[in-house]
Formats: sequence, structure tokens, C-alpha cells
Amino acid sequence: MAFSVFFLASWLVISLFLVMKKKLSIIENTFVFMVILVININWSWIIEEELNLIQLTEEGMDFTAFLLFRSIIIPMILNLIHLSNTLLVSIVSLIILLFLAFLSTTFNMTNYINWNLGYDAIYYIILHVISYYTHKLFQKISNNEVRHA
Repeated sequence: MAFSVFFLASWLVISLFLVMKKKLSIIENTFVFMVILVININWSWIIEEELNLIQLTEEGMDFTAFLLFRSIIIPMILNLIHLSNTLLVSIVSLIILLFLAFLSTTFNMTNYINWNLGYDAIYYIILHVISYYTHKLFQKISNNEVRHA
């Protein structure tokens, strides 16, 4: 069940990203996506394998659903918030991410040992901030590059 829900969610997020008008170029989107992906993968490795704060499932399909959530859904949702830089969009994306994190515990994809949804909320807020400033940094670097060329 978890795989089908998270596959649907990743399919919807990707479809939404493809059909919406984008403010960022493909290079900016790719850069922000890759930065968030690298941070997300490393953070999940630290809290799951090194600190043992979250226990992952051993079941193949549920683990695949977790990988869809970690590697596709989270970076794509954080990439979608640049379509409208309003606080409402950031809050809605935070609620969606927390709901999907809740579903991952409900479907026993993850088991919180010394972790809770409050820590997830703090982590997602930090990811939002990193995503925003990564985008601004990339724009500043690309604008400086254009001026010097």
C-alpha cells in the first residue's frame, strides 16, 4: 500500500512540476533540485544509519516507497515552491511534507525511535530556507557571470 501511495504522490508532484509555468530556468531548477537531493540523502543517512534515530523498513516495496519520498518527492516539492514565493505556498508545502512523513510512519516505512514529526518540521523548514538561498545564490552567480562576459 505504501508503494502505491508514494508512487502516486511522486507521479503527481512530477506531473505538477511539468505542467506548471516555471519562473526558474532548467539550469536553476536542476541546481536547486540537486543541492536539496544531496542534503536530503546525507541527512537521512546520518539520522538513520549513524545516529539510529529512525529505523527503516526491511521490506523491499516499502523501502522503495521511502526512496521515492526521499529522492523525488521532497526535492520536487521544494523546487515547486519557487513558482510562487509566498508564505502560504511554503506553509502548504510544509504541511504536505509532514503529512507524507506521517504516512511513512503509518505504513511502517519508518519507525521513529528518538525522533518525531516536530523534528521533521524543523528539518523541512531548514530545507525550505536552504532551497530559497540556494536559488538566490545561483541567480547572483549567474548574473555576475553574465555581466562579466
